Amino acid sequence: MLEIEKRGLLTKQQYNKLLEFFEKKGEDLGADDKDVIYYIFPDKLLKAVNNISKGNAKISLKMNKIGEGSVFPETEVHFPKEDFEKIKLILAKVVNPTQVMEGVQKRRNFIYKECEFAVKWSKEWGYHFEVEKVVGNKDLVKEAEKQLGIVAQELEIKIMTEQELKDFTRKAEENANKKS
Repeated sequence: MLEIEKRGLLTKQQYNKLLEFFEKKGEDLGADDKDVIYYIFPDKLLKAVNNISKGNAKISLKMNKIGEGSVFPETEVHFPKEDFEKIKLILAKVVNPTQVMEGVQKRRNFIYKECEFAVKWSKEWGYHFEVEKVVGNKDLVKEAEKQLGIVAQELEIKIMTEQELKDFTRKAEENANKKS
Protein backbone atom coordinates (compact mmCIF):
# COMPACT_ATOMS: atom_id res chain seq x y z
CA MET A 1 0.00 0.00 0.00
CA LEU A 2 1.16 3.51 -0.80
CA GLU A 3 -0.04 6.64 0.93
CA ILE A 4 -0.37 9.83 -1.12
CA GLU A 5 -0.40 12.70 1.34
CA LYS A 6 -0.71 16.43 0.75
CA ARG A 7 -0.71 19.31 3.23
CA GLY A 8 -1.60 22.95 3.33
CA LEU A 9 -1.79 25.87 5.71
CA LEU A 10 -5.07 27.51 6.68
CA THR A 11 -6.13 30.75 8.27
CA LYS A 12 -8.36 30.43 11.33
CA GLN A 13 -11.29 31.51 9.13
CA GLN A 14 -10.49 28.83 6.52
CA TYR A 15 -10.09 26.25 9.29
CA ASN A 16 -13.55 27.06 10.73
CA LYS A 17 -15.13 27.15 7.26
CA LEU A 18 -13.61 23.78 6.37
CA LEU A 19 -14.85 22.19 9.60
CA GLU A 20 -18.34 23.59 9.00
CA PHE A 21 -18.34 22.32 5.40
CA PHE A 22 -17.21 18.82 6.35
CA GLU A 23 -19.74 18.62 9.19
CA LYS A 24 -22.47 19.13 6.57
CA LYS A 25 -21.07 17.38 3.49
CA GLY A 26 -18.43 14.94 4.70
CA GLU A 27 -18.38 11.75 6.69
CA ASP A 28 -17.24 12.78 10.18
CA LEU A 29 -14.71 10.31 11.57
CA GLY A 30 -14.46 12.31 14.80
CA ALA A 31 -11.79 13.90 16.92
CA ASP A 32 -8.30 12.47 16.63
CA ASP A 33 -6.22 14.56 19.04
CA LYS A 34 -2.68 13.31 19.53
CA ASP A 35 0.44 13.81 21.60
CA VAL A 36 3.25 13.14 19.13
CA ILE A 37 7.00 12.72 19.44
CA TYR A 38 8.76 13.17 16.10
CA TYR A 39 12.14 11.47 15.69
CA ILE A 40 13.56 13.25 12.67
CA PHE A 41 16.19 11.59 10.51
CA PRO A 42 17.78 12.89 7.29
CA ASP A 43 15.73 10.46 5.16
CA LYS A 44 12.71 9.38 7.23
CA LEU A 45 10.35 10.25 10.04
CA LEU A 46 9.62 8.05 13.04
CA LYS A 47 6.69 9.01 15.27
CA ALA A 48 5.51 7.81 18.65
CA VAL A 49 1.85 8.76 18.91
CA ASN A 50 -0.45 8.83 21.92
CA ASN A 51 -3.92 8.93 20.31
CA ILE A 52 -5.62 10.92 23.06
CA SER A 53 -9.08 10.85 21.46
CA LYS A 54 -9.01 7.20 20.47
CA GLY A 55 -7.40 5.82 23.63
CA ASN A 56 -4.61 3.94 21.86
CA ALA A 57 -1.04 4.49 20.72
CA LYS A 58 1.24 3.65 17.82
CA ILE A 59 4.67 3.93 16.31
CA SER A 60 4.71 5.11 12.71
CA LEU A 61 7.65 5.04 10.30
CA LYS A 62 7.38 7.14 7.14
CA MET A 63 10.15 6.36 4.69
CA ASN A 64 10.67 9.99 3.76
CA LYS A 65 10.68 13.42 5.36
CA ILE A 66 7.93 15.98 4.86
CA GLY A 67 8.84 17.90 1.72
CA GLU A 68 10.63 14.94 0.14
CA GLY A 69 7.72 13.59 -1.88
CA SER A 70 4.07 12.91 -1.28
CA VAL A 71 4.05 9.17 -2.07
CA PHE A 72 5.74 6.82 0.34
CA PRO A 73 5.39 3.59 2.23
CA GLU A 74 4.36 3.91 5.86
CA THR A 75 4.51 1.21 8.52
CA GLU A 76 2.55 1.42 11.76
CA VAL A 77 2.57 -0.70 14.91
CA HIS A 78 -0.31 -0.19 17.34
CA PHE A 79 -0.10 -0.86 21.06
CA PRO A 80 -2.09 -0.12 24.24
CA LYS A 81 -2.08 3.51 25.40
CA GLU A 82 -0.80 2.34 28.79
CA ASP A 83 2.49 1.34 27.12
CA PHE A 84 3.14 4.77 25.57
CA GLU A 85 5.59 5.90 28.28
CA LYS A 86 7.53 2.61 27.97
CA ILE A 87 7.71 3.00 24.18
CA LYS A 88 8.98 6.58 24.60
CA LEU A 89 11.68 5.35 26.98
CA ILE A 90 12.77 2.56 24.63
CA LEU A 91 12.91 4.88 21.61
CA ALA A 92 14.83 7.52 23.57
CA LYS A 93 17.47 4.88 24.38
CA VAL A 94 17.80 3.15 21.02
CA VAL A 95 17.20 5.66 18.23
CA ASN A 96 19.66 8.33 17.21
CA PRO A 97 17.70 10.93 15.24
CA THR A 98 19.10 14.25 14.11
CA GLN A 99 16.31 15.94 16.06
CA VAL A 100 13.36 15.22 18.34
CA MET A 101 10.24 17.38 18.44
CA GLU A 102 7.18 16.87 20.61
CA GLY A 103 3.77 18.47 20.61
CA VAL A 104 0.04 18.15 20.89
CA GLN A 105 -1.99 18.11 17.71
CA LYS A 106 -5.70 18.96 17.71
CA ARG A 107 -7.27 17.08 14.84
CA ARG A 108 -10.62 16.13 13.34
CA ASN A 109 -10.92 13.60 10.53
CA PHE A 110 -13.39 13.39 7.67
CA ILE A 111 -13.96 11.47 4.45
CA TYR A 112 -15.00 13.55 1.46
CA LYS A 113 -15.12 12.30 -2.14
CA GLU A 114 -13.04 9.23 -1.23
CA CYS A 115 -10.29 11.40 0.28
CA GLU A 116 -9.38 11.39 3.96
CA PHE A 117 -9.04 14.87 5.43
CA ALA A 118 -7.53 15.86 8.76
CA VAL A 119 -8.33 19.44 9.79
CA LYS A 120 -5.64 20.25 12.32
CA TRP A 121 -3.96 22.71 14.66
CA SER A 122 -0.56 22.41 16.30
CA LYS A 123 1.90 24.87 17.80
CA GLU A 124 4.47 24.27 15.05
CA TRP A 125 2.07 24.36 12.09
CA GLY A 126 -0.80 26.51 13.31
CA TYR A 127 -4.05 25.83 11.42
CA HIS A 128 -3.55 23.35 8.60
CA PHE A 129 -4.94 20.34 6.77
CA GLU A 130 -3.75 17.02 5.49
CA VAL A 131 -5.50 15.16 2.71
CA GLU A 132 -4.60 11.66 1.65
CA LYS A 133 -5.51 8.59 -0.31
CA VAL A 134 -4.10 5.10 0.02
CA VAL A 135 -3.61 3.10 -3.17
CA GLY A 136 -2.64 -0.50 -3.80
CA ASN A 137 0.10 0.09 -6.36
CA LYS A 138 2.18 2.69 -8.21
CA ASP A 139 -0.11 2.62 -11.26
CA LEU A 140 -2.84 4.36 -9.24
CA VAL A 141 -0.70 7.19 -7.84
CA LYS A 142 -1.15 9.77 -10.63
CA GLU A 143 -4.94 9.44 -10.61
CA ALA A 144 -5.01 9.73 -6.79
CA GLU A 145 -2.79 12.84 -6.88
CA LYS A 146 -5.08 14.35 -9.51
CA GLN A 147 -8.15 13.65 -7.37
CA LEU A 148 -6.54 15.23 -4.29
CA GLY A 149 -5.79 18.37 -6.33
CA ILE A 150 -9.32 18.59 -7.74
CA VAL A 151 -10.91 18.25 -4.30
CA ALA A 152 -8.55 20.85 -2.77
CA GLN A 153 -9.38 23.25 -5.61
CA GLU A 154 -13.11 22.68 -5.08
CA LEU A 155 -12.69 23.49 -1.37
CA GLU A 156 -10.59 26.57 -2.19
CA ILE A 157 -7.65 25.37 -0.12
CA LYS A 158 -4.07 25.42 -1.36
CA ILE A 159 -1.89 22.34 -1.29
CA MET A 160 1.69 23.24 -0.49
CA THR A 161 4.36 22.41 -3.06
CA GLU A 162 7.18 20.08 -2.09
CA GLN A 163 9.52 23.08 -1.87
CA GLU A 164 7.08 24.98 0.37
CA LEU A 165 6.82 21.92 2.62
CA LYS A 166 10.59 21.51 2.73
CA ASP A 167 11.10 25.20 3.59
CA PHE A 168 8.34 25.20 6.19
CA THR A 169 9.52 22.05 7.97
CA ARG A 170 13.12 23.29 7.95
CA LYS A 171 12.00 26.51 9.67
CA ALA A 172 9.84 24.58 12.17
CA GLU A 173 12.79 22.33 13.02
CA GLU A 174 15.08 25.36 13.40
CA ASN A 175 12.55 27.08 15.69
CA ALA A 176 12.25 23.90 17.78
CA ASN A 177 16.06 23.79 18.10
CA LYS A 178 16.08 27.38 19.40
CA LYS A 179 13.55 26.48 22.09
CA SER A 180 15.44 23.36 23.20
